[in-house]
Formats: sequence, C-alpha cells, structure tokens
Amino acid sequence: MDPSEPYQTARGGGRARFESWVELRAGATRRRAAARDLSVRGMGLSLQAPLPERQSAVVSEFALPGITLPLALEGVVAWTNPGASRIGIRFLEVDPGLAELLDSYVSGRL
Repeated sequence: MDPSEPYQTARGGGRARFESWVELRAGATRRRAAARDLSVRGMGLSLQAPLPERQSAVVSEFALPGITLPLALEGVVAWTNPGASRIGIRFLEVDPGLAELLDSYVSGRL
C-alpha cells in the first residue's frame, strides 16, 4: 500500500497516514506526540508514558502540510495501547469548514 494513499479502517471512514508532531494538552499539561494517522473524526498518536487515561479530555494542536496556521481540535482519548505507547483521539464537535479541510487531506485532495 502506498503510504500517501487514504485507506479504510474497521472503525469506518477514511484515514490517511499522517506523520507530524502534535502538541497534546490535557488540562494544564502539554506534551509532544507523534501523529500516525488522521481522519475527520480523530487521530492516532504515539507518545511516551504515562499515557492519558481513556475518556480524558484533550486538545490536539497540529498543522496540515501546506497550511501555515495550526489547527486546535478538542477531543477525548478513545483508546490506549500502553504496550505500544499509542493512543487514539476522537475529535468532538468539529466545525463543518474544518471537517471539510480534514476530509480534503484524508481523501488526498489537499
């Protein structure tokens, strides 16, 4: 599979490989995480322990390639995999214009 090609997941919906740094805020704590994939509904991240707990509120700040302004999306930790130091973030209430921008990236139009 071409790493730049969008793909489907068992969770439904398209995802795209997305390798970028993300600033993850949980309360007053800011941490740097490595993004692995992105969809309109969320993203997969790798980060060092300790991992945030499931259902924790977080804000993910990141920039899409070619977009100079960083995006800041509120979400919750949907799943964790401590053995692999990975978490999944589910975005909450994504603005329709921002959702269209994310969809353009995931579908390869951006």
